Amino acid sequence: MKKIIVIVLLLLLSVRSNFVYAESILVDIAVEIFDKTPQLPGKGKAPIRIPRIYQDGYKLTLSSSHPEYIINIVQDDEVVYSSVIPAGVTEFELPSYLSGECTIQFIKGRFCFWGNISLQ
Repeated sequence: MKKIIVIVLLLLLSVRSNFVYAESILVDIAVEIFDKTPQLPGKGKAPIRIPRIYQDGYKLTLSSSHPEYIINIVQDDEVVYSSVIPAGVTEFELPSYLSGECTIQFIKGRFCFWGNISLQ
């Protein structure tokens, strides 16, 4: 009986969490390494975790367990907007003066996560 209750609760939680992203588009994210210097001995070499970022117009939705990122919006190979997204912030609003096709970058340490978005 307890197993059934736990399963039902897990199903309800997963359905509830999907409503948050129902109208949002998952941004396809790639990763690049900015600094290619070798890691210091003794540093862990665990794989980097690529963030899941959803876009709904000018609003970005991130998971609550992300680190602090520097966010850049790039148009025509020029950074037109830059800011910091503090760790744990789940929603971030981009400025409305931006429009068109953009590359969005999330920078953390020596890693740059980037994807293409459309702002209209």
